[in-house]
Amino acid sequence: MTTPASHGSDTPTEASAATESSSSEAASATTGSATVEVAAPAAEVYAFLTDLDRLPTLSPENQRCEFLDGSTEIAVGARFRGHNEAKGYEWHADCEVTVAEPVHAFAYEVPPGFEHATTWRYVIEAIDEGRCRVTESFDAPMLAMPEVYPGKIEGRRDNLEKACRITMDNLRAAFES
Repeated sequence: MTTPASHGSDTPTEASAATESSSSEAASATTGSATVEVAAPAAEVYAFLTDLDRLPTLSPENQRCEFLDGSTEIAVGARFRGHNEAKGYEWHADCEVTVAEPVHAFAYEVPPGFEHATTWRYVIEAIDEGRCRVTESFDAPMLAMPEVYPGKIEGRRDNLEKACRITMDNLRAAFES
């Protein structure tokens, strides 16, 4: 699940020059990432990424998120559901937070407890007081399993990495406006 929402014609494209790096040159069949520099303190970026009302404003797939099972904030073990849409197909994905290190990192797995769960991770590195470098990455073992639904989707790994680039470009833009 890429956790944030479509932006129509304002959404950066795959060829966007704003995204500084991605792992596509040395990509495996199941992982990908994108990295940007953001003109904001790491604490503000972490707060944005862990706000389930604001996180969906970044992603080309995620439409909204909601906490589950009595969770009310991002903490290790908290569960939430992402409601997603891509190419006319809608689905939801339950997630469990696996890393919640304020100012540094946020990660969750989808679906929780599944041996082949996808892990989504955001790592924030302070550059100075007003800037940071942010990397969104995924590790999706199911993509290497053609008998399992996500593994059957042609180009899904590349689409997920493209979504990482769009999400990171939108994060950068959120702090430039």
